[in-house]
Amino acid sequence: MEENSANTNLIVKTTSLTMHIVSDYIRPGDTVVDCTMGNGYDTLSLAAAAGCGKDSTIRGRVYAFDIQQQAVDATRAYLQENGIENPEENGIYLIRASHEQMDLHLPDPSKTEISAFVFNLGFMPGKDKTVMTKAATSLPAIKKAINMVKQNGIVSVMAYTGHKEGEEEHAVITEFLKTLPSKKYHVAYVNMINQKKTAPSLFLITPKVRERGIL
Repeated sequence: MEENSANTNLIVKTTSLTMHIVSDYIRPGDTVVDCTMGNGYDTLSLAAAAGCGKDSTIRGRVYAFDIQQQAVDATRAYLQENGIENPEENGIYLIRASHEQMDLHLPDPSKTEISAFVFNLGFMPGKDKTVMTKAATSLPAIKKAINMVKQNGIVSVMAYTGHKEGEEEHAVITEFLKTLPSKKYHVAYVNMINQKKTAPSLFLITPKVRERGIL
């Protein structure tokens, strides 16, 4: 399990900063989405926030997506290492599908509020670097997340520029988020300005109003 954020330098570890912020938008019993499960670190953090642990009395739901079977297997193993033997019985659903298609697997947001969507773009750490997220699928997925997240919920997107596809993805996301009307959305951007240009950047979006299907 990742270090507790109270013992972690949040500015050094951007993933910890992300979950520190996102977790404040989640309460036990909430429904949340990990759009890029990878090795399962964010999935476990979201599960803890939503009350999906084995000892939880108020249980939420976590939907986690990845196109790679090895990500599904790695996440299942990581959850089991942390005491969640059967994720589905604990409200954690590991789905092998592109985040672009997540709306086909998620509950109807008009009936079930979704508090948070988390994207950690790029490739799966320690695995095949030729399999990675790309702007052509990530941008539609982000738009769907913004359309589905509840009012005052949060969509977080961590993007990387250390490779050509990542640079394009970052640029496309940046330009799109700049167009979101300020009367309807808050959009924040976190960048390590004194680090290498390849340091990850974090986008945070929260809707002030709830309008479906506008993007």
